[in-house]
Amino acid sequence: MNILRRSRVATRGVLALFIVLVVMSALLVDSSATSSSPTTTSTTTSTVVGTSSTTTISTSTTSTILGTTTTRPTTTTFPWPSGDSAAVAVPQLSVVAASPNQPRVPIASLTKLMTAWVVLQQFPIAYDQKGPCTVVNAADVAFFHENLSIQESTAKIRLGEVLCEGTLLRGLFVHSAGDYAMLLVQLTRMSQSKFINTMNVDALSLGLSQTHYADFTGISPQDLSTAQDVVRITVDLMTSEPVIDSIAALTKVRLPVAGELGSYTPFIGTDGVVGVKSGYTLASGGCVAMAINVMLGGIIVPTYEVVLSQQGPNGLNVAGAHGIALMKALRSSMSVVSSQGVRTVTWTGSSSDVVPTTTTTTTTTTTPSI
Repeated sequence: MNILRRSRVATRGVLALFIVLVVMSALLVDSSATSSSPTTTSTTTSTVVGTSSTTTISTSTTSTILGTTTTRPTTTTFPWPSGDSAAVAVPQLSVVAASPNQPRVPIASLTKLMTAWVVLQQFPIAYDQKGPCTVVNAADVAFFHENLSIQESTAKIRLGEVLCEGTLLRGLFVHSAGDYAMLLVQLTRMSQSKFINTMNVDALSLGLSQTHYADFTGISPQDLSTAQDVVRITVDLMTSEPVIDSIAALTKVRLPVAGELGSYTPFIGTDGVVGVKSGYTLASGGCVAMAINVMLGGIIVPTYEVVLSQQGPNGLNVAGAHGIALMKALRSSMSVVSSQGVRTVTWTGSSSDVVPTTTTTTTTTTTPSI
């Protein structure tokens, strides 16, 4: 009997201990779930300030890392030009954003982005290579004077002058020379109509569904596109053609007959602006496709900003100022994270306005300071 009683008491003790352990385990699970589950709240407002439409997305994220709960508020503000077409991209983070309004408008010399693309598909070269050459003929000189008479950007050429692809691309990008565009077309041995047709075929193959080219210089008001399309061809050129990435950073270029000519890209060499292409006609207004480097904790992140249709005599600088404002908005939505000795740049903005194409986080390497 005593043995039986002790057995029952022992059983009750084990049962009680089991119940206590179950309760404690449940409490621990509940506590863990509460502390580790992120909570996110977001609000979206749209306001019009002056001549710019500003979209603000505010997000507050609570997370637990190694037992420490942290709350990180993030705000993404894009000061899109009011009623006009603009777009941004951060290919390193697979991030693209565009203004709500994407009208199909004249793009002036941004057309030359595709001119260069077509030539480089036939004759890819490195920055230090000359590439194929052509001899300036009487028709080329006549084209130069024709462009000069309508105030199209040009670089002086001379009958019999030999110009090679590398030099022509420099004149095309740095000084937007229309006659250099013509000489690049000649390098391909295509007729002008075939070259323009190739531009449009390649545009469709690159997904530029709202783009149409009527010439290879951009002087025609029928050279049409949207900022969203232009930012795509800009990124494609800069990331797949290293020669363009190098040329775009030049603030000036010395050409054989024309001498030293400067870049038309607004603010190049300041605020991280490394250039790319600009354009202006009465029909298009000021248009820019800008590459701007953002420095985050010693890591350089290339960003791209396209702004179209900025009217007025100072339209080009206005477009450039909008581009810088958009870059600053992008920079405020990026941060550097260190984990196990690896430093990465991550997108901290809201995905409701900026839609990632693949992922929002990338591992980067530290670039030497410049």
